[in-house]
Amino acid sequence: QGNQMTTFKKTLSTEEKEIYLKALIYILSKEERKCADNDEYLRQQAEQAGFDPAAVKKIKPAKKADDLIKELKQVSSMRLKRYIIREMIMLAMANHELSDEEMAAIYTIGMNIGIKEDKINDFFLWAAEGLEWQLAGVKLVEEDL
Repeated sequence: QGNQMTTFKKTLSTEEKEIYLKALIYILSKEERKCADNDEYLRQQAEQAGFDPAAVKKIKPAKKADDLIKELKQVSSMRLKRYIIREMIMLAMANHELSDEEMAAIYTIGMNIGIKEDKINDFFLWAAEGLEWQLAGVKLVEEDL
């Protein structure tokens, strides 16, 4: 399933790839998420999408949700919009600390670009189940040592 999405990322236009990366940068630039791994993560995402990793630094970040909404409205593919929202949610939840403000911003962005609230709920649930699954895997390794 991961490979299928990597292939999908490669089919995007340069503009779409940039918008996708801009959405990730938006989540990563939230104060509490600033860390050294971010650049590496973005570089990997860019490489997977076939976007020049060196050009990532030139992407102007969206400061506010509204700015990102404007960008995302240019995307015609609903599949890509959903994919971007899914990735934003996954990234926001990755450190197990999703603020209400961030969650609200993601809903606002998603709904403003035509994604139904139910679908966004499903993505949040999916991401939460994924985290539980990862933590369960750690527990299986660590317990009764």
